[in-house]
Amino acid sequence: MMKMAKDYTREATERCEQVLVTLLGSLGPWRDRMFLAGGLAPRYLVGELPAEVRPHMGTTDVDLVVGLSLDEVDAEGYKTLERNLRDADFRQDSQSYRWKRDVDGVTVMVDLLCETDKVDPGKIFRPREGLGSKLTALNVAGAQLAARDFIEVTVRAARLDDGDRSSVRVRVTNLLPYVLLKINAFQDRHENKDAYDLIFCLRNYREYPEETGRELAQSPVAGHPQVQAALLLLEERFGEIIDDGPTSYAAFLGEDENEEVRRRYQLEAVAVVRGFLGGFRE
Repeated sequence: MMKMAKDYTREATERCEQVLVTLLGSLGPWRDRMFLAGGLAPRYLVGELPAEVRPHMGTTDVDLVVGLSLDEVDAEGYKTLERNLRDADFRQDSQSYRWKRDVDGVTVMVDLLCETDKVDPGKIFRPREGLGSKLTALNVAGAQLAARDFIEVTVRAARLDDGDRSSVRVRVTNLLPYVLLKINAFQDRHENKDAYDLIFCLRNYREYPEETGRELAQSPVAGHPQVQAALLLLEERFGEIIDDGPTSYAAFLGEDENEEVRRRYQLEAVAVVRGFLGGFRE
């Protein structure tokens, strides 16, 4: 069943922050090879919002991009990462790139993502298979760009093991590679939440979407072919109010609203994307 805005709570996002602080605080040198993506990233990318702006809906899981090409690390390095995950009380899911831990009776998932040419996008990559490590990651097109354009933020939350508050430095995928990952995810799985995350960030990152576009055009990955392809896809999926991007955005926010309100959400999504792309292409 596709999730709507009402399915996301502040408590769920706070659990994810606890998972993030606990996990990164236990990974040692691997911490600098992890880049936060997914639904937890917007709260750090956008930062403080004006009082009249509705906060980001949050998330129910944590996505981490493994920044190094996974086949460049020796087998012992993977065993160390796997051991650190297990020592932090995470257990591997049946989908092996996912790790999970129960928090207050709720299971929070951590997805490990990478980019490699060894398997097709969307497939599970098993580095150093047969050498003792069961570590895997989901191959996601564009994930490698997270390591080329990211920000660092300090996240403070209660650790899951002892309840003490702790701080960790988190590398967060910057907005342009984040847009790439999100529009590709929307293309692949057509979840309303992906459309919402995109529009929320492009609408609130700076005062105007055009300003956001001009700033992101200065990104070190702005000219990358994967970025250019992603922006064309963004334009295609959010070009008109009848396209699936605006309708998914409206469906996520306006499930219980009337037709007029949903149409307003659709118009908002189209205007935000047009403004962003116009500023980017200046």
